Amino acid sequence: MLLKEFDLKHYMFHTKPEDLTETERQEITAALWKEMREIYYGRNISAV
Repeated sequence: MLLKEFDLKHYMFHTKPEDLTETERQEITAALWKEMREIYYGRNISAV
């Protein structure tokens, strides 16, 4: 099952999402979303 929404704090270690800038949070969220899709579909997804 692929999550539609997720809480970033559950995927970070030793760092709080509140301590990051908005840009950093967006970059981490995008990378995590890409990784989740790759695992779900079982293949590498190229960046567009």
